[in-house]
Amino acid sequence: MNEKIKKVEAETLRTFQEEIPSAYFSHLGEEDYKRYTKKAEYVYRDHFKFPPKMFDGAELIDFGAGTGENTIYLANWGATCTLVEMNDKAQKISKDVFLKYAKNKEKHTFVCSSIFDYAPDDQKKYDIVHCRGVLSHTADKEGAFKKIATFLKPGGFLIFGDPSKAGGFQNMLQRFAVYHFASTPDEMVDVCETLFKEDIDRSEKAIPRTRRAIIFDRWVIQSQDDPSVSEVACWVKESGLRLYSCYPPVLMPLLGDSIHHGYKLDPYNLHELFSIAELTWMMQTDSDAEFLPAVTAQMGEFAASLTELTTYVANFNMHRSLDAKQFTSLSRSLVASTDKLTAFVPLRDKLSVFAHEAEEFVNLVKDGDLVSVRAFIEKTQYLFKGACGVRHVDFITYKPNLYES
Repeated sequence: MNEKIKKVEAETLRTFQEEIPSAYFSHLGEEDYKRYTKKAEYVYRDHFKFPPKMFDGAELIDFGAGTGENTIYLANWGATCTLVEMNDKAQKISKDVFLKYAKNKEKHTFVCSSIFDYAPDDQKKYDIVHCRGVLSHTADKEGAFKKIATFLKPGGFLIFGDPSKAGGFQNMLQRFAVYHFASTPDEMVDVCETLFKEDIDRSEKAIPRTRRAIIFDRWVIQSQDDPSVSEVACWVKESGLRLYSCYPPVLMPLLGDSIHHGYKLDPYNLHELFSIAELTWMMQTDSDAEFLPAVTAQMGEFAASLTELTTYVANFNMHRSLDAKQFTSLSRSLVASTDKLTAFVPLRDKLSVFAHEAEEFVNLVKDGDLVSVRAFIEKTQYLFKGACGVRHVDFITYKPNLYES
């Protein structure tokens, strides 16, 4: 395993030294840095449920810190940071970013090392361990996760993000086509521009990286071993941690235990619950704002019936009366409305088309040429449209204190 780890590290390093994948604002101006930081503040506060003030006074280690562009704002939110990165070219940019933007430049430490080689003499533990977009590129993602977890203090948080196995399904089909038609990085760039131009356009618009950097990060890199949510949940448990939050959310809204329940189920142990979210990620094309109205449209009658019944008995007291016939009518209307509670129908219908398109694509790549494959992609309804899947998922985990059960 060690030999394989070193081989993949060397291959990954070569690829990302040729095209550094994490240059988001370092090549631009201060206004771009401010916009990027503002977006990060919103993501951490509203989606990770981990507001910036959580970093104030914290000691943080970032594994695979890259260019430091996803660490600098953590530092400026009050964390003292140790940045571990094996790519010296990326780390040079990181040091420049901190020199330019860090409020307390002298507080932070830079270590040029891979995750597997990092072995500090002091065995220091940290309040926050940060690692995003890194472990999929290693030869042992589980081993890497369990190693970084050892640097966490009791009561501390591990923030982990990586591409998703289900969410990256379309990316893997793209890679299948790229490797079928190309064998060198330059050939891969040409094939990607021919087949997946719109996907590159979208990615370039979302984050102002160069097109070549996007292609190297998505298709040229050879180790792209993305974990499932279930895998991550297992790593978390085996490392003595607990899942705290996940974005995009992975649990269906079925939890009902109140704060007064003595024993509260950990829903992240029920891995089958992840499947609906992962199916959604696999086929993600439109934004939530575009797709979810079709789902909620199926729930209108049920929602209205539920509201009518619960409102009828709301605030019941000694001055109220209850008409049994009306109650029965409202109750039966609610039961009947569940016949039309078909929230997953749009997802099922989408899957039917999506799966057929994926099958056609695989067969066409094996038997066709670039021109015919490109013509097919232009006509698909869902495959390789829009977001082309949810390729990155973030998890906030924590390490219980000794007194916690």
